[in-house]
Parts: sequence; structure tokens; C-alpha cells
Amino acid sequence: MYTIYYTIKPNIRFQKGDIMKYVMTPLEDLVQQLYQRIDVCQPDHSIDDIADRLDIELCYLQTASFSSRGCVVLDPRLSPEKQKEVFGHELAHVLFHVGIQLIMPESFRLLQEYQARNFALHFCVPTFMLLNQKLYKERAQSVDLIAKTYSVTHEFADLRLAHYERQIKAALFYERLNDSNLINKKDTNVFKQSKAIITV
Repeated sequence: MYTIYYTIKPNIRFQKGDIMKYVMTPLEDLVQQLYQRIDVCQPDHSIDDIADRLDIELCYLQTASFSSRGCVVLDPRLSPEKQKEVFGHELAHVLFHVGIQLIMPESFRLLQEYQARNFALHFCVPTFMLLNQKLYKERAQSVDLIAKTYSVTHEFADLRLAHYERQIKAALFYERLNDSNLINKKDTNVFKQSKAIITV
């Protein structure tokens, strides 16, 4: 367990110095382990470097981006930020998915696409790095900071921040439930927990 300092958004009502436990999801843990395995702990690594460390072939062709058998193909006409987002999405397919989407049932294809989009959010802006980031009280400034720091588009940064805020609210809700003894004490260590000091 470790202590993390970060700023909670103003719409979450807590006092400066309050302590909460941030509950890492299995996906957040997986992304952190993936980055630790390739010795990446800062957001300043290029997708070429990350692909190389993961032993994944990265190619650039002027075509729609796709992945196949350990290879990710990106369209070089995309902005570097968009390339990173698409790389995260395609990486999920390489790491976790099998089958040819053109011939699989639509519901299964949609599931894979949902999983890949969710993975890309966490891969491009990892929670373990975001927890160490001091965010602004103004949401727009935090979106700008995330976009710049993690080299993603503002739209992507906004989605990721919204997801992060929901996780923080869930952690705070869990803490309130725990403090009020409304949940079984045996269930308190279901997930790996990290302490966070709230600095409003």
C-alpha cells in the first residue's frame, strides 16, 4: 500500500487532508503490471518504444488502422495523439482477443470493441500515473494537462478524466459505506487498495 497525493475535483465534497483508499480495478492493475514489466513509469515514452519493449511490430501504412498476429498497423496521416489512442485500442486486440471480426457474431465483435476502447483509455492514461498527477480545480485545465502530459487528444483526455472521476466517486462512496459499517468487514480487502490524501 502506498500514499498518493492528488487533487479531487470541486464537485466532490471532502475536506483538505481527508484520506481515502482508491480501489484499483483489475484492468488498472493489469495496465500497471504491463508497464512495470517493460520498465515504463512515466508518460513520456513513444508508442514506437512501447511497441518495441512489448515485442510488437508497429507499421505505418496509409490505410485504416488494424492489428493482426502481433502487429499493429497505424495510419501515419493521423496526428501523433490520435496514433497513440489507436495504438492503445489495437494493442488490446493483440494482447487479449482472438478471431476474425469480419466473421464473428456481431455481439462478440461489439464486446471486443468495447473492451479495446476501455483498455485504450487506461493504457494511454494509466491510473497509477494519473494518481500521482496534481490536477487543477478547474476541469478544463485538468483536461488540458492530461492531454499534454499523456500526448492524447482533448476529447480522449476528457473521456479519461470523466472515467477517473467516476472511480474516485466510487472509492469515496465505498469509504462512506465502510465507515458506516453498512458492508461486511470481510469484504473490505477484495481489491488491492491504495491510500490517497485529498488536497482540495
